[in-house]
Amino acid sequence: MSAGEARAAGGPGTALVVGAGVGGLCAAARLANAGWQVTLLERLRQVGGRWSSRDVDGFTLPTGAFLIALDDPLAETFAELNVDFPVRPIEERTVYLVGGSLVGTGERGGLRALVEASAERDGSDPQQMMQVVRAAISGAVAATEQPLPVWLEAQGAGPVVRAAFHSITQAWMALNAGEVRADAFFDYLRAQSGRGHHGIPPGGSEQLADNLADFVRQHGGRVQLDARVTELTATGGRVDGVVLRDGTHLSAEVVVSDLGVTATAALLPRELAAHLPAETEVSAAPGITCYIASREPFYEHPAVVTVGTRCVCLVTTPTLVAPELAPAGWHFTETISTFVSSTDDSDAKGELALHLADVDELLPGWRERGRLLKRQTYRGAWPVYRAWPGHDSQDRLPVPGLALVGDSVKPAGFAGTGASAESARLVVEGILAGLHGRPAVS
Repeated sequence: MSAGEARAAGGPGTALVVGAGVGGLCAAARLANAGWQVTLLERLRQVGGRWSSRDVDGFTLPTGAFLIALDDPLAETFAELNVDFPVRPIEERTVYLVGGSLVGTGERGGLRALVEASAERDGSDPQQMMQVVRAAISGAVAATEQPLPVWLEAQGAGPVVRAAFHSITQAWMALNAGEVRADAFFDYLRAQSGRGHHGIPPGGSEQLADNLADFVRQHGGRVQLDARVTELTATGGRVDGVVLRDGTHLSAEVVVSDLGVTATAALLPRELAAHLPAETEVSAAPGITCYIASREPFYEHPAVVTVGTRCVCLVTTPTLVAPELAPAGWHFTETISTFVSSTDDSDAKGELALHLADVDELLPGWRERGRLLKRQTYRGAWPVYRAWPGHDSQDRLPVPGLALVGDSVKPAGFAGTGASAESARLVVEGILAGLHGRPAVS
């Protein structure tokens, strides 16, 4: 619905957006663009959340997401709103490390190159495997609710091929392959068909987040930092405002939460919280990232997906694309891993030890050639993703006056920043149509 159509249906209203992550920023910008009076509340002193950046010893390091898709709903949001999108394309396709050898994709496509290289190492039939994959994407072969490795083995995939798909689910979904249903995996491939071009923001992800926040301000909205919400208020079963840590009460026609299902439920009156999925029904995806500074890059490729490691699934060198992210003459390498079990994030120290053991093998001599700038463990209230693919809530307007955005209510087939941006688009469409419980005007 266009802004004009929204006004014809009753005119713009007032909105409080809680949380300035990707979902909150995109929702606030879209509502402001439609003429709504928007106040964006963020508990930190900068916007972006897990999609921002910080200076560490002169290096601009991401707080989470850093590979920015050039063709997903986030990029589409920037284009639709005409917001500056300073992202430098990665010209080279993703490279895979299989059995100690780097495998380039060339013109074959990433998945095909990976399957072929893996099948050569375990005796699987590469043509058969690609036929199965294509058939599952098209729907000609049913992808069941079985764990992905079980389904793949039934289709003839050997151990290295299964390990390759494991590295994909780790890198794309922040989950181990055994935790991903086959149907959810192919939903993702289907939704991402024709997409997959990425880039690096030379100014860090913080610049992108700031650009959306500035758009909100330029369209009459407020962006309030250091504003922790302690309660969502309701009258007559309808959410109508928030209470801040300092006791301030703010009212609005609709409250949009980018805090995740569980954190949002904790702020609601008990009778309304019961309409949201219970905490036991929402599984987050934990992970670890290490940032290592060095004079010379360890790989000459910006992104390397690793197969057959203990836990590290992706090694990136953003400074090969955007040297501005490091002091002159320096690079930084980012290593990313999942936890052994995404349902148990209690042994962060043990998980870090596994991660560093992989780093020792993937980046030989890094302790002498470089230094550890920072390590970040994503878990609890700050996970890699707030819900698993195939298990995330699709109810983004659960009670009157409340809307949910972000990666805990992502649409099927999407992940990461694109998922959060798409959730915001769907929610704002619903708000403009009056689906948040506002009386419709015919």
